[in-house]
Amino acid sequence: MVSLTFIRPLSIVAALCAAVVLAGCASQVDPSATRDSLAEVTENPDPPQAAELYDAELHPDPIVEPRDCSPYLVITVRGTGEPSKGQLLSPVARSISQARPDQVDVLDLDYPADGEMSEGGTLGARTLVDTLNVQAEACDEQRFVLLGYSQGALVIGDALAAPDARIVGGTVGVVSESAVERVLAVVFYGDPRFVGGEPFNAGSYDPEVNGLLPRAQGSLDAFADRVRDYCVARDFICQSSSLDLDESGHVAYFDNGMQQDGAAFVINRLDPHDDDETGDSSDRRGPDAPDADPAR
Repeated sequence: MVSLTFIRPLSIVAALCAAVVLAGCASQVDPSATRDSLAEVTENPDPPQAAELYDAELHPDPIVEPRDCSPYLVITVRGTGEPSKGQLLSPVARSISQARPDQVDVLDLDYPADGEMSEGGTLGARTLVDTLNVQAEACDEQRFVLLGYSQGALVIGDALAAPDARIVGGTVGVVSESAVERVLAVVFYGDPRFVGGEPFNAGSYDPEVNGLLPRAQGSLDAFADRVRDYCVARDFICQSSSLDLDESGHVAYFDNGMQQDGAAFVINRLDPHDDDETGDSSDRRGPDAPDADPAR
């Protein structure tokens, strides 16, 4: 369990403030409320209301309905305070869709993405687990792409991890084996649970430095060859020891090329076009996706 003893109070306030409103902190921020919100996540990952309400054993019926059986389902899980449209992940999902016209269904996960991370994150994890399991059962051939930014990366990572490795959604059930096999690619940006030593990381991060709420190393080993976790050196959400609390690091992904890199990573994992008989994979990249550069 992560202890707040190791997280500077000033870092807590600044980090969560940056995550709440991507373009800048809200005009009035209550430091005690922000600190309490993070403390609730780290010290009591499943608050009683959320734990019981979304407990998969108490309430086994899925909370989502099946969607159409497109070849690919791209699920975006936005960061704290982001809108459903015009978020960091929108251009990434759009590039993937353009690379496979009429084959991609894009779903923005329906969850609060607010400062009540324990409650909203638990709902997000249950919604994601149910969506993957329901779709895997309903659509034999559909495969999944998961895109997460900030709190959204936390939600995806915890949903994919074993319940005892989560800080949100410990009671919401697990992704079925069938659904796990269908997960084609996972892309994170500014992940609060970033672990510097993981082999799937990309960016200018320090490998000796973790995020604010690092997951246990190896928690996502089952997905390691399908994950790309982007983190830049000045992002104190995924690089918690940074003394630079300027929020610009956490929003750098909007214009540093990593959106395109993430899209390229996903597109290169999609099936070739049906007419790509020659093995030429040049058309497997989106129209706006440059070559991925993990070291950017």
